[in-house]
This record gives sequence, C-alpha cells and structure tokens, in this order.
Amino acid sequence: MTKPEPIEGLSDEERALLGEALRALRRERGAAWNAACDAAEAAGKRRPALRPYGIDAIKRLARRLGVGATHWSEER
Repeated sequence: MTKPEPIEGLSDEERALLGEALRALRRERGAAWNAACDAAEAAGKRRPALRPYGIDAIKRLARRLGVGATHWSEER
C-alpha cells in the first residue's frame, strides 16, 4: 500500500476551514460511537466496530491536509 500524497493547491484559509470541519466531524462521529458503546454496554453486548463511523478516514484526510490532530486526545 502506498502512502497517500499530501493535498496541495489549497490556500491557508481553505486548509484552516477544512481542518475545523474535520475536527467538528470527528467530534460528532466520536460522540456517536461513544453513545453506541454506552448502549451496547447497557445491553450487555459487544462494542460496535469503529470503522462504520469513519473516524480513521477522517484522521487520514486530516494528515493529508496537514491540519494536525483531529481530536483533543491526539493533540501534541
């Protein structure tokens, strides 16, 4: 598997806007996954898979855009 190329051709303002949008999407998807985990735990079931929530895809796109961490726990 080849490493995805960085996304070029965006202004600083466009990159910042996309970064904010990805952070907001990551927050929403993370909250939805956490709620699903809580519901599964309450029902005595296994946690749902993370993949359907697209969090890894959001993180990959953020890296390609060079906008940094997409979640407070991932900030350096």
